[in-house]
Amino acid sequence: MQKWFRERAKRVRTWWRAPATVRDRTSGMIVGGMAGFWIGALGRILVGQLPVGIGAVLLCGLAGIIAGAIFGRLCPKVALVLLLPLATFGCSPS
Repeated sequence: MQKWFRERAKRVRTWWRAPATVRDRTSGMIVGGMAGFWIGALGRILVGQLPVGIGAVLLCGLAGIIAGAIFGRLCPKVALVLLLPLATFGCSPS
């Protein structure tokens, strides 16, 4: 079991230090956009004045998608590591 963890840690270190690839940037944009939606939409509901219309929530969610995708494009590996739990917030296992 320790051997598996060591090998996995070595692969992650190698991936982290390597230059970002097109696949990393695409994954970062997807994960950043999904997480940005949840941050924007839920942030509007939790921080903004209530009651709030669905249009305002969707507009903030769209702004979050755009901001998250830009962040994922610029910092793909950071976005993948930090935002993946938020990106899977609305997904349920099948």
